Amino acid sequence: MDNFREKLRIQNLIMAIGCFVLAVFCLLFTAGEAGILPFLTPAAGDSHWQSMWRGFVTGASFAILAFLIFGLVRNTRALHNEKLLKKLYIKEHDERSIQVWTSARAAAFQAFLLLGLVAIVAAGYFSVTVSLTILGCVWFGSIVALLFKVYYSKKF
Repeated sequence: MDNFREKLRIQNLIMAIGCFVLAVFCLLFTAGEAGILPFLTPAAGDSHWQSMWRGFVTGASFAILAFLIFGLVRNTRALHNEKLLKKLYIKEHDERSIQVWTSARAAAFQAFLLLGLVAIVAAGYFSVTVSLTILGCVWFGSIVALLFKVYYSKKF
């Protein structure tokens, strides 16, 4: 259980740093939208696109910040309460849940690759840039999957 406590402390440190960085991003992009920091604008697109992009980045930053704060509070409560710590440990180390998530990720990745191939063909009729971008994503995902397969086949 001491190893799990240490793991939670490290997670808390990382989440606290992430909260600080995301809070700074939120402030910078909100200030950019207000016109206080006009240098935080995308290089391409008109003012509507630039405003939409800053709003997207700000919203995404706030959403991730909320998840980090939720995790930070959950871990801190567990570190101060033995009962919650045991409950969280069991939740994170439940073999059935781990297997379900592993199977779900494998199926999702296979679907991503197959649907990506379909999207490459479909996008090729409308935009070469989009088609090649999707091809790059599928290629990159395939290479990463192959590298992990080699790694885990040697590990086990």
